[in-house]
Amino acid sequence: LRSKIATIKASAIADTAYVVGTAKARVVVANMDDLDAESLKVAAEHLLTLLDDPAAIVLGSCPGDGKVSFVAAFSSKIIESGLQAGKFVGTVARLCGGGGGGRPNFAQAGGRKPEKLIDALEKARADLEASLSTCR
Repeated sequence: LRSKIATIKASAIADTAYVVGTAKARVVVANMDDLDAESLKVAAEHLLTLLDDPAAIVLGSCPGDGKVSFVAAFSSKIIESGLQAGKFVGTVARLCGGGGGGRPNFAQAGGRKPEKLIDALEKARADLEASLSTCR
């Protein structure tokens, strides 16, 4: 049921994707409210299927108990441009007193400062825009 809800939420935010840079990378950075880490993963994977390559997705949530969860999913052309999801999401999570990592195309992270989630997502948005604005 949680996976289904995550897929529905992802479909609902797919149209918030915006284009960055001459490579026309599609970017989605969103607060997914209280989705747990596994549901964030499902949502990000679903968004990658909905958006054309190049696409960069960063999702965050506060699943409860003073926790913050993040996921980053990057398509192959984003990785070719030099960005790696594992390194990227770890930097974002540090703002929430946490860390994380993973593969170049997909990574998860967590933190302990839910009050910093919005700031961390804004940093993710700004960093993606800065990195992708010069990619071809």
